[in-house]
Amino acid sequence: MSESPICAPLPIPDLGTTYGAMLIGVIFATFLQGILTLQTVIYYDSYPSDPISTKLTVAIVWCFDTFHLVLIAQSAYHYLINNWGVLPALAVSTWELDVNILFIGLSSFVCQLFFMKRIWIFSKRNVLLIGFLAALCTTIIALDILVTVQILQNRSVAEFGEKKTEIIITFTLGAISDLVLASLLCYYVRRNTSGFEKTDSMISLIVKYAVTTGLVTSIWGILTLVAYFASPDGFSFVAMHFSLGRLYTNALLATLNSRKNLRSILQGTTLKSSARKEETGEPRNESMSMSIPLGNYTV
Repeated sequence: MSESPICAPLPIPDLGTTYGAMLIGVIFATFLQGILTLQTVIYYDSYPSDPISTKLTVAIVWCFDTFHLVLIAQSAYHYLINNWGVLPALAVSTWELDVNILFIGLSSFVCQLFFMKRIWIFSKRNVLLIGFLAALCTTIIALDILVTVQILQNRSVAEFGEKKTEIIITFTLGAISDLVLASLLCYYVRRNTSGFEKTDSMISLIVKYAVTTGLVTSIWGILTLVAYFASPDGFSFVAMHFSLGRLYTNALLATLNSRKNLRSILQGTTLKSSARKEETGEPRNESMSMSIPLGNYTV
């Protein structure tokens, strides 16, 4: 009488480097979402006269990030609560986890379009430059869509670590695009230096915001890529990628909300200049005031 074959037990994954890392990523993403929500409330309260297009941009990226947070939180709940100890379920990817890549890409793409619009204004409508930037950012979102479709077709958690070429290209292009956008913005803003204290102070602050924005998102993208190389079978890079879109959106809101600081600098330096002229008896020249364009508005 032949014995029935004994099925080999399923290997137990290292929960610390997989779903534990995912949980940490969800927690950090929730923290950034809280900051984003606070910045969004401050924006709508402080700038009610902004163009409808800018208000819609803020609403869209907030909705993208909020829905993304729901997706990744549901994924963590599925694996760590509903299917705790069910090993076969840990190997199957949920649709919420699969499409989270797409929503990160969409949120980042909208933010990149916003910064491209500013470069379009500062560069005096340089068509070739904006065409290059648009092609670069469109390639990134196209790769995000491609990876999402491929993962949805296979529905395997291991698929995240097997899309090596697409992931490397996406993260690399993302880091490059962030640096290029920040560098170009700094370059064109610097070209607006006038020699007047009030204007140059504003320009220096704008450059600082641009450099910070580009460096933070670019460095985070590089660290995510390093995490992927270090542990392609783990979820460390997935957890870090959870927060990439929110770094973009928080940078966008920080840029919009920084206009009060810029306006304070402008008003403060104008008052100092007027006081000096009154003391010396020089005539006040209102035409020397300069405006710095920030999208559809000026400071």
